[in-house]
Amino acid sequence: MHCLTTIFRKQIVAMFLSLFLVSGGSVWAQFDGQYSQYMNNLCLINPSYSGSQSMIQASLFERLQWIGIPGAPVVSMLSVDAPFKLMGTEHGAGIQFVSDVFGVFNNQQVRLLYSYKYDLGSAGRISFGANIGMLNIICYGDSINLTKISQDDGYHTSNDPLIPIGTQTGVGFDVGLGVNYSNNNYRLGVSLTHINSPTIALGEKTNFKVLPFMQVHGGYTFAISGEDYKLHTNLLYSSDFVTWRSHLSAIFDIKNQFWIGAGYQFPTTVSLMAGIKIFDGLKIGYNFDLPINPLITRTFGSHELFATYEFSFFRERSKASKSIRIL
Repeated sequence: MHCLTTIFRKQIVAMFLSLFLVSGGSVWAQFDGQYSQYMNNLCLINPSYSGSQSMIQASLFERLQWIGIPGAPVVSMLSVDAPFKLMGTEHGAGIQFVSDVFGVFNNQQVRLLYSYKYDLGSAGRISFGANIGMLNIICYGDSINLTKISQDDGYHTSNDPLIPIGTQTGVGFDVGLGVNYSNNNYRLGVSLTHINSPTIALGEKTNFKVLPFMQVHGGYTFAISGEDYKLHTNLLYSSDFVTWRSHLSAIFDIKNQFWIGAGYQFPTTVSLMAGIKIFDGLKIGYNFDLPINPLITRTFGSHELFATYEFSFFRERSKASKSIRIL
């Protein structure tokens, strides 16, 4: 919460700059960007959900955080995953590309996803997953005006040796695991990413420490009127074991064509979301996050858009797209 004080006083660049002065040049902060509409592609938060739908799925997410605040996060994500069978067993595989620009940093990630699915019959299905990939952290040191910041806050110095000079890039290896259980109406999953806790060097004196990140997700679907109207509920708890956040949402689905919903991220934000299925296989959605803390005086809120398209190279044109993904 100390970061919010810096936001109110100065541009967000100063907030991210202050992270460098923790623990002798190592940076600790919650590393992964957030998605309010994660339930539309659960492999965003857990690799064991890869290939959960019946066909190939391509997803695009774009999130503009804290509109009106200079240097606020902009998160872009492209994901493709698909189910496949091997020796009579069910599997899933996928790939994700993430760009998270915040302040003077750009967090780029590439992840390969894999899942193994075991059918429990009428009891449901359990899936185990893993992801491996690379992290690429870029720091644009030239964009930091140290003289201005030191004059404004009386803390930084204009020649701070911990601040990287010029543009610095660091690369690290990343590993994650996940498991989920699902039945007709409910699902529960847990994942742990950055298990190896990579330390990424930025210049000669500064390291970016990436902490393990846990996400626990649960959801239940209430049938209101047969298959025409449903209420999908979701709860997501995320933590890097230093900070945490939780997001609760309820989405009203109308004949599997339209949906509207609301969410609450404890204790700072309320969400409003809506979406539509354009045609078989393609759906788009929009989410607006409004702060309910003092940050509301500095920002116009956060916007998030997503689009998913499901397709198969082998299906007949007359057959409709069907997905077992639950909102």
